[in-house]
Amino acid sequence: MKLIKYLKTKTSLSVLAAAVVFGGCSKDFGDTNVSPNGATTPLTSALLTNVEAGLGGVPQSTNQGFYVQYYSELQYPGNSLYLQTNASWDAFYTGPLEDLQNIINIATASPSTVVGDGNPVNQIQIARILKAYEYSILTDRYGDIPYSKALGGALAVPYDKQQAIYTDLFKELASAVSSFQATGAAIKGDIIYGGDLSKWKKFANSLRMILAMRLSKVDPATGKSQYAAALADAGGYISSNADNFTLTYVSTFPNAYSALSTASFFAISKTIADTLTKYSDPRLTVYGQTVGGKVKGMPYGLNTGHAQSFIAANPDYSLALDASFKTATSPVVIISAAYVDLIRTQAALDPNYASGENALTLLTKGITDSWAQWGVSGTVATYLTNLGVTSTVTLYQAQLQTWLALYGSTQNAWNEWRRTNVPALTPAPDAVNLTKTIPRRFAYPTTEPLVNGTAYAAAIAAFPYGGGDTHDNRVWWDK
Repeated sequence: MKLIKYLKTKTSLSVLAAAVVFGGCSKDFGDTNVSPNGATTPLTSALLTNVEAGLGGVPQSTNQGFYVQYYSELQYPGNSLYLQTNASWDAFYTGPLEDLQNIINIATASPSTVVGDGNPVNQIQIARILKAYEYSILTDRYGDIPYSKALGGALAVPYDKQQAIYTDLFKELASAVSSFQATGAAIKGDIIYGGDLSKWKKFANSLRMILAMRLSKVDPATGKSQYAAALADAGGYISSNADNFTLTYVSTFPNAYSALSTASFFAISKTIADTLTKYSDPRLTVYGQTVGGKVKGMPYGLNTGHAQSFIAANPDYSLALDASFKTATSPVVIISAAYVDLIRTQAALDPNYASGENALTLLTKGITDSWAQWGVSGTVATYLTNLGVTSTVTLYQAQLQTWLALYGSTQNAWNEWRRTNVPALTPAPDAVNLTKTIPRRFAYPTTEPLVNGTAYAAAIAAFPYGGGDTHDNRVWWDK
C-alpha cells in the first residue's frame, strides 16, 4: 500500500508550515533538511492550519457533483459520463491524516512542548474529530479501507471492514466530545472555529448524527442508538448558520472554484435547474448564473458532440454558481445547519429512528437556514405549498430538500443520494462505462494490487454484495 513511509517525499505540509516541519521529514531526506538551529518538532498549530486549509476541496469534488447531477460538463465531458473508475487516496493518507496523527502523537508524548499552541488535551480532541471526518470520507468513497493500521508506516496494511470503521468513528467522536477540557491555553491554528470548543463539540455531534443516519438501510438499530445519543448530547449540534463548519479562504489559499469564475468548464444541470424552477425556488439564481435575467440548465451527461450542439443552439445556457460564490475568498460550507436540520427531519419521519421531533418545524427550518446560507429570500409558506407540504411532511419531501440544500457540497450529496435514491436520477445518456449506471463508489487506487496485493485481494473477496473492484459496486451501507 502506498502509505506514509513511501510517500513522505511528497510532504503534506504547505508553504505555510514548511519552515517549522523539517524535523518531521528528516528520516526521508537525511540531514539535508535539518537545520542545527531550527525546530526539530512540527508546530501543531501549523499542522492544524494546514489540515483545515485543505478541507474545502472535498465538498467541491466535481466527480460527485456530476454523479448527483448538480453540474453538466461543457468542453471536456468525461467524468459526467462516468469515465473515471479508480481514484487515488494518497492525498488523504500522506496529507491530513498524517498531520492529524502527528498532532496526536506529539501532544501525547510531549505535551509540554505544544502547550504554546493550546491545551494539549484539546488539541488531541480536535485532531481526533478531524481524523474521523477524513476517514468517513474515505470509507464512504471506497468501502473497506486501511484504517486501524494505516498510519504506522508499514507496507502491507490490511483493510478494515466499513462496519467496523463506522463503529470506531462513533466511538472516537463521542469520546472526543466528552474529553475536552474547559481550562488551559486557547487552541492556535484553528482557522475554522478560532479555538471555540463549543463549536467543535457541535460539529462532532452533527457529524455523528449524519453518519448514524447513513445506516438507515443496513443497520437502523445502531443508527438510531448513535443518532439519539448525539442528538441528546449536552454539547449540542449545529443548529444555526453561525455554527456552520465553514472554511473561509484567503488569497494565499484561494477557493478552488475561483479558477472557474470566467471559464466555461461546467454548467448548472437541467436536472436541478428544472426542479428549482418547478417549485419557484429562490436558490435557482445563485446555483446558476443568470443570463438575460434567467437561469437555463444544460442537459446532463452529453458527449462532446451533443454538448456542442446544445451550446450552439442555446447560447443563453447558465454556468454553475453565481460569480459571487466563485471568488478567491468565497467560503465553502462543509457541514451546514440546513443539512443537520434536514437529517433531523428525516430521523423524525423514518420509523426506524422515530426521534419524536416535529418534522414540519424542522423542514421549515432547514429551508430557511439553506436560503439564509445562500443569501436568498422568499416566503417559506408559499414555497411549502409549492412542494405540496400541508400539515404533514413525507420522508421523500425531506430527502428531496436535502438534495437541493447540499448543492455544492458534492460528497455529502452523493452520500445522501446513494442512501436514499432521491431524487430518481436518470444516468447520463452518453455514459461510457460498461453498465451505463451512475457510480456508487470509487474503485481502489491502481497501485494497490501492486504494493498491497494480499490485503487488496482480501478486501475484494469480502465485498458485502459481491462483485469486483468497480465503481458500480456498493459500499456496506448502500444496501
